[in-house]
Amino acid sequence: METDEFKFPSDKKSSRHHYIPKFLLNGFTNSDGKLFVFDKLKNRVLNKPVSPKWIFFERDRNTIEINQILESSIIEDLLFSNVDNLTSKVVRYYQQEAIEKLDFNSKNTAEFEFFLINLFWRTPMTDHAAGDIMDRSVIKTKGIDPEKIRNDPAYRKIYRAALFKHHIDEIIKSGKNINKLITIHQSSNEIYLIGDNPILFRRTPHLFSEFAEIDYLIAVSSQRLYSHTCRSLKNTLNNPRAYNASVIDQSERYVACADRDFLKECVQIHDEVTKDGLNSSVKELAFQNDL
Repeated sequence: METDEFKFPSDKKSSRHHYIPKFLLNGFTNSDGKLFVFDKLKNRVLNKPVSPKWIFFERDRNTIEINQILESSIIEDLLFSNVDNLTSKVVRYYQQEAIEKLDFNSKNTAEFEFFLINLFWRTPMTDHAAGDIMDRSVIKTKGIDPEKIRNDPAYRKIYRAALFKHHIDEIIKSGKNINKLITIHQSSNEIYLIGDNPILFRRTPHLFSEFAEIDYLIAVSSQRLYSHTCRSLKNTLNNPRAYNASVIDQSERYVACADRDFLKECVQIHDEVTKDGLNSSVKELAFQNDL
């Protein structure tokens, strides 16, 4: 191959890199297409709602420096853009399709799980876990110091971006066929929040293969909760309240929803739960089942 046959894309096209895709956030907006936001670090609900464009992103999170002059946003503009184009369809389907027409066939559930695994590795909450995997990985090279490669910021971002594929490969390799009850819980009111760590696991997964085994919940809109559990959940008011309190608890910086007063109420419930040291018990309540 001639050296000029392939050129690494060096034009930086984007800098606002969403770790929570806007098509998911759109399920939580008000009639004006905006969200009210709770800033956990500042411990306050912002007065004015914002567009999904202005929340759940980091500047240049996926930008890599090729050298001192050139930068590229290929991870965001090519890889994650293609993943989002592929998975946004099933997310919108679960957000918008009439509840009685929803089909949880193998294609839909596989595509949604693909979306969730990619989402899991894109959020800031898994930065430490991704870094730990990179630090423990074996790098085989000839003539190049593997530690120099390991510590290169561009390499680490590219490695991190590919973790979701490795995760999926490990699930397939495990060969486990786990039977889970998968459904969407519909509410007539807007009762669910979205946070920067949006997947609520019953217990924290420690192995790639455990993702398909563990019970988890994720709100796909302010009125719909996707559940992947061993048993059906109880349909009570306590479940969404417990879910919201747990989402706030595990979020790193931001939580959002369509209604400011409702958001303030959820924050108050979370604060009371935390004060009483009941966070673990409340999370378990979110998974309370019929049996």
